[in-house]
Amino acid sequence: MTNLPKTPLPAKPAAAKAAPLAVLRDPAVDEIIALAGKLIATMTQETALLAEMKVGEMAAGQAEKDRQARAFETKLRALAEDKALVGSIAPALREELQAVMAQFRAAMTANERALRAAKDANERVVKAIVEAAQAQTAPRHAYSAAGTLGAPATGDRAAAPFTLDQRL
Repeated sequence: MTNLPKTPLPAKPAAAKAAPLAVLRDPAVDEIIALAGKLIATMTQETALLAEMKVGEMAAGQAEKDRQARAFETKLRALAEDKALVGSIAPALREELQAVMAQFRAAMTANERALRAAKDANERVVKAIVEAAQAQTAPRHAYSAAGTLGAPATGDRAAAPFTLDQRL
């Protein structure tokens, strides 16, 4: 072995990092992604309000949700009909759209489940109220002194007070 002075090796050129390719954007697809994001946020908020039985607060946002849903459906339908545009969507943008659509479907499913649960709960409450009202107005028969079923009992009876539990 020779005793050569140790000289530092020249620094290896850093491997050129692959610059992330800019995703080719399309305004129509970007608009659908933005509308889906807004609709996801609206449905998520609505689902949370339903879980807390804040139906009044939820109802206030219905007009906006309907507007967003109509705009989203219109843009999505237009995209589906434009076969040339669908075929030219860059792969990365297509993946982004697919991911947003998956999130949209999940939010829609959760929202639908919450809406059905609230509807079912409300129907049960209405049914209970109707049954209670019918029970209050149903003729009451009394037994006669002979032990037979006599005429309906008369008398002014006040309706029994009740409260409703609005939790799911």
